[in-house]
Amino acid sequence: MRYNGDIMEIMKKIEHIKIDENITNKDISEKTGKSKQTVSNLLNGQSKNITLDTLKNLSDAVGYDLIIDFKKK
Repeated sequence: MRYNGDIMEIMKKIEHIKIDENITNKDISEKTGKSKQTVSNLLNGQSKNITLDTLKNLSDAVGYDLIIDFKKK
């Protein structure tokens, strides 16, 4: 996935993973230690400045690796 500056594209990917893997916000909340409301806010775009640590925690919670790579343009 190429990041285009829109964090919601990444959140949509996590939402698709949630559906495919039958994962709830409660499951993510329990694995990350964040409240269900915070998880919901992160995934629906209410939180605009999401850190890499938060992305890593979310990806871990849904059982996926967060991979960041640089490619020359």
